[in-house]
Amino acid sequence: NARSLIDERQFYMAKMNYEKSVARLEEIADKLENGNLSLEEMMKLYEEGTALVAACSDTLAKAQLKISELSAGTEEA
Repeated sequence: NARSLIDERQFYMAKMNYEKSVARLEEIADKLENGNLSLEEMMKLYEEGTALVAACSDTLAKAQLKISELSAGTEEA
C-alpha cells in the first residue's frame, strides 16, 4: 500500500544519510588522528563530529523504535 511505500522510502533515505554520516565521521577521525591540523581546524572537525554522532544516534534510536513497533505488530497477529 501507499503507507508502506512511504515508510520504505523514508527508511532508505535515513539509511543513506546514516551511512554518509558514518563515512564522514571516519574521515574526521582520520584527520584528527593524523595530527597535522591547527587547533582551530581540530576544534571545527570535533564540533562537526559531535553533531554527526548526535544525528547518527537519533537515527539509530528511531530505527530501534520502528523495529519495536513492527515486532509488536507481528506478535499481535
